[in-house]
Amino acid sequence: MSDLLREEAKRPDSPWALEINAKLPKGELMSGKVTTAVLDRYIREVLPFDGRLLLLDGFPRNLEQAKDFELLNGRAQKIISLTCSENVMKERLAARGRNDDAQEIAESRYQSYLEETVPAIEYLKRGEHEVVEVSDASDLRGRTLPNADGSQVSSDQSGDEGFYEFVQAI
Repeated sequence: MSDLLREEAKRPDSPWALEINAKLPKGELMSGKVTTAVLDRYIREVLPFDGRLLLLDGFPRNLEQAKDFELLNGRAQKIISLTCSENVMKERLAARGRNDDAQEIAESRYQSYLEETVPAIEYLKRGEHEVVEVSDASDLRGRTLPNADGSQVSSDQSGDEGFYEFVQAI
């Protein structure tokens, strides 16, 4: 989702560029209004619907975004919630090496995750959504998902390489 927001901020006619450019470098969450509007524009204007599934990475981040998305686009077919400890998150962000991944920002993001994202995930679980919680490769073992061509892709492959192939197939 952050890549989509960065692209939106580059558009000269974007009404949200100022907010995006002010918040992204600090690692702050966008308002639900901005995030949902950018996503909605992308879905309607940029992404042609051809029956494939759309994977939204990093969305929703809070309850407002979850509810706004449902109002505009209907219920999500499946939600994959990727979880990890705060230490693992910090290691992964440090390895990425982006400016908005500094230690203080990482700590703030994790706190935002606990305060804002976890309640959104709980809300989605209470609805009619299928929420798949994943903390490592073993959480997806034994699952199948539809591929773009309608065939089934299995997660029952050995090792991390099989797991990554499965995730890429999503």
